[in-house]
Amino acid sequence: MLPFKSKENRLNYNHIAAENSQNNLLLIHDNGQSSKIFDSELRFYSSYFNTVTIDLTGHGKSPKGNDIYNNFWVMNAAAAIAVCEKLKMKKVSVIGIGGGGVVALNMALLNPGFVKGILADSLPGTDPDENYISSLIEYREKVYSNEMKQKYQNINGSKWEKILTEDTEMQIDFAERGGKFYHGEISTIPCPVLLTGCPGYDLLPDMEERMKHTADSIRKCQMHMFSPGKYPLFLSRNDEFRTVSLNFLMD
Repeated sequence: MLPFKSKENRLNYNHIAAENSQNNLLLIHDNGQSSKIFDSELRFYSSYFNTVTIDLTGHGKSPKGNDIYNNFWVMNAAAAIAVCEKLKMKKVSVIGIGGGGVVALNMALLNPGFVKGILADSLPGTDPDENYISSLIEYREKVYSNEMKQKYQNINGSKWEKILTEDTEMQIDFAERGGKFYHGEISTIPCPVLLTGCPGYDLLPDMEERMKHTADSIRKCQMHMFSPGKYPLFLSRNDEFRTVSLNFLMD
């Protein structure tokens, strides 16, 4: 395994301190998005946590990174830990959406004592398999041609199409090279993990099967299924998602 280097990359971040709370929360967006997708949630979560959002490398306002790991999600996990260390945060809870959930699990692998708990929503699974790549391409092709286009423009501005296209190409290349999402065995992750998703999902139709397979590989893992729901669930099922997340992370 490559050594953990915490300061290889610089991520753009936003930090809102909670009054009278020592609880810390990191929100990580999915591939192709930016931290702006959490704008509506910052006020809510900052009532309970010292809350941080980040832009993954090459997304939002973050520059492209120096990927010593040859793995986008591991690189960003190291950079995310560095942000939290800079803010003097310890024992951080994480909510990660899609690829952000992969980053969160990698944080727990790189620094097991650092992460208190992880809610991974719409997690793509354990490896970037053929069905995942096919679903990713199909979903993103729809983004270019329907009302979702405006949502991505709002998140990443004029760069939205370039960011989405480059990320899709990166993931296709990563899968073709036989890349693995995780920096080690997820069975060794010591913190509690909650996987959330929806059967018959518009992003990944086989989400329920992916969740069950991943949950079997993690020691302290729970699952919560939303039905019905659309990606991302923290927006389409906002009230329920907030309740579920607080019940899990504040436990």
